Amino acid sequence: MTIANTKRRRLIQATAGLTVISLLSACGWRMRGKVDLPYSKLLISGVMTPEFKNDLQLVLKANDVQIVNQVKDAEVVLEIITEQNAKQVLSYNASGQITAYRIISRVAFKVFNTNGIEIFPESDIFLTRDLDFNPANIQSFDYMVNEVVKNMRADIVVQMLRRMSSIKTIEKPTNTNTQGYSRTIKPSTSPNNGTTSPSK
Repeated sequence: MTIANTKRRRLIQATAGLTVISLLSACGWRMRGKVDLPYSKLLISGVMTPEFKNDLQLVLKANDVQIVNQVKDAEVVLEIITEQNAKQVLSYNASGQITAYRIISRVAFKVFNTNGIEIFPESDIFLTRDLDFNPANIQSFDYMVNEVVKNMRADIVVQMLRRMSSIKTIEKPTNTNTQGYSRTIKPSTSPNNGTTSPSK
């Protein structure tokens, strides 16, 4: 294969990858509008990837919600119970080569008032996207996977806040219960959930 043909092939692959991403974005996977949230100060707790926390903070700020670091300053406490991202083999061809992957993203969360009382029960958001795979186009595929994961993460954040918008009343904390609040902010590190990273 000549150098010219190699360059032409790489250009086609890159263009195809960008086309797919554009189509995914057109399907409505971007963050959509504002969410009517019944609180203005929120504390984020739990274990999550830095990317998820960053997206969550951006959307909260866009919805005029102040992110605080202490329970005494918050109206509600959002606890991320688990965040999982995985890539699973979806299909093989007759030669035993992988032809498609399923990309999986899942987040489970709860909401508490500053008394430590659960005001929104554990809720689970589970998304999947299927992508065809060509072993001759691995670099472009990895890029597409990363973009799909980003879109899924943004979609999960918006879905999560829309569910939280159903919280109608927030009990005012008492001094005793506020001082005795037992939940603490956990480090924002990648969860060790035993799944395969989608970017691998």
